[in-house]
Amino acid sequence: MTEIPEHLLKRSRQARGSTTDEPADKAADPAPPAGSAGAPPAAEAPSAPEPEAPTPAAPVAPYNAAATDRPKIPWWAASALILLPIWAVTYVGTLERPPESSSAGLLAEGAHVYEARCAACHGAGGEGGSGPAMTDGEVLATFPTAAEHIVWVASGSTGVGLGNPYGDDAAGRVVAGGMPGFADALTTEELIGVVLYERAHLSHSEFDEGLAEAMDEAIYSGDLDLDGHLDPETVTVDEVLDLLRSASFGTDDQLANG
Repeated sequence: MTEIPEHLLKRSRQARGSTTDEPADKAADPAPPAGSAGAPPAAEAPSAPEPEAPTPAAPVAPYNAAATDRPKIPWWAASALILLPIWAVTYVGTLERPPESSSAGLLAEGAHVYEARCAACHGAGGEGGSGPAMTDGEVLATFPTAAEHIVWVASGSTGVGLGNPYGDDAAGRVVAGGMPGFADALTTEELIGVVLYERAHLSHSEFDEGLAEAMDEAIYSGDLDLDGHLDPETVTVDEVLDLLRSASFGTDDQLANG
């Protein structure tokens, strides 16, 4: 097939245009600008990736939430709680019962009894008052032995009888009726304690002080029990001497005769 030259095709188009009263150039589509034909479309710029939504946290168990939300102990309170056991032990120690009177010693116990029972009549320091004085050896002159003194305090004026002499004959003491008996009110330990206190502390008898210490040891070891009461109507010097001999102190002559 023979190719038709371009100039012939152009004339043919012009001829048709003049016949139809249309511009010859209108029939022909404008050629695309050079370099634009076949050009690929411009690539779009990549868009930024959208941020991913945060993953929701797992639900907290109710018991964990309660432990997390409740008020916490402040640091200063925690340090105080550490010392709480020490304080508790100390506090409980203050609630313990005081030691038994025997552990304090007969003379210490006798001092308490004297202050409560005897000082009103015989003076706080044994100087005397409505009752006889007990200082400067006065009580030792009246009662040469502790056994005689104990019987007197146990039975009182009633046990001896009004107008009757008591104690050593050389002292010349006569019952006037003012001395109560303490055997029912005081235990044997308390009664012996107050007598030895009057003799050792107020009249400065070294022998009776040693006797009190020896009796303390016998009580502590369990060889001597003075928790009971003497009978004010039947108590005798010999009965009391047997108690004093249990301390194994001094000689029998010292205990019986002073």
